[in-house]
Amino acid sequence: MNRNVFRVIVERFYHAHYFAVALMAIFIFVSCKNENNEGMKLDGEIKNNPVAQSVLLEVVEADKPSPRTIDTALIEKGVSKFFLKGLSGTSENLYRLKFSNTEEYILLVDDIRDMTVSADMLKLRDYTTNSPASNSLHNLLNTFNAKIVAIDSLRQPVLTMKSTLKDGDSALIAGEKLFNDAISGIEDFLLKYADTAKSHTVALYALGLGRGQIPAEKMEPVMTNLARRFAEVPEVISITTEFFSYLQKSKQGDLSGKAAPEINLPDPDGKMISLSSLRGKYVLVDFWASWCRPCRDENPNVVAAYQQFKDKNFTVFGVSLDREKANWVKAIKDDGLNWSQVSDLKFWSSEVVPVYNIEGIPFNVLVDPEGKIVASNLRGPALQRTLQQVLN
Repeated sequence: MNRNVFRVIVERFYHAHYFAVALMAIFIFVSCKNENNEGMKLDGEIKNNPVAQSVLLEVVEADKPSPRTIDTALIEKGVSKFFLKGLSGTSENLYRLKFSNTEEYILLVDDIRDMTVSADMLKLRDYTTNSPASNSLHNLLNTFNAKIVAIDSLRQPVLTMKSTLKDGDSALIAGEKLFNDAISGIEDFLLKYADTAKSHTVALYALGLGRGQIPAEKMEPVMTNLARRFAEVPEVISITTEFFSYLQKSKQGDLSGKAAPEINLPDPDGKMISLSSLRGKYVLVDFWASWCRPCRDENPNVVAAYQQFKDKNFTVFGVSLDREKANWVKAIKDDGLNWSQVSDLKFWSSEVVPVYNIEGIPFNVLVDPEGKIVASNLRGPALQRTLQQVLN
């Protein structure tokens, strides 16, 4: 995939940790590894090549940290043709066609044995190929890129309005709704693409693009259909098995509908503060730590939610898994966490960890005025959407 897509996702998408990162990473790296001399053959033509350079055919594998070079060829300046050989096997392989003089590359799926690729170095993303699966992947990436750009164009005005308008302003609310609707739209697009793709590699890639963003419950019917449509494909069997195992465990550990276990810990000044003392309000119990980079990255979203809803019977109750008081206090100040903060400074040995089944942070639960948990693990847009639903 074009690196620009990854960059935009990282910088522009608000991530929601609905699914295990390790498992989602598998979606991007799917490949069969059986090799012999009768594998895929690739005839290529490049126009407007600026300098003599190497072209590399790399295979992307699930168990390797980086793509592995399968074959190389030299292309001359101007118009140049090349021939490369790939792998063979009973399943599809995912390839990168990489050029030594540029950071851009072409992604291919070997759904046919004799493949052709034609490209112009002046507009490499407009390549053509005779591979249906590769064309499907190409269309997926182009459409996804366009949607990311559209989302970014909606995000920038919202950021501007946040700095100039008061919370609750109708224009700001409308802008945030457009932005959140656009994110939901891209989730729906990726799920539909995965559910209808004829290539299992393309289907898994589409789901991989939504990693960390698409809720597992929303993904469940697509994964069920994927397991049915590609019941004989090892990669699909492995990924769907892990997914449903994760989903089952997460449902078993779901605290929604249960009374929030009491928390009674000291604040930075040593004063004991209990969760029950906030009864009568909606309370986001936010588990975090100064040493946790994802927590610190998520803190601006929590601050924004607090500022927007603090006058609507809502507050935040921060519970830190820190072990060094000075670092904890500094992070509270640096991140502008202007709500009650408590910690027993026992790191992962904190008494709250087993009580709330905490396996990773950031993690949170939303408690209603009666003290019952109504949602958990709300991050990014999911936090904003949920608070809008329960507080408006």
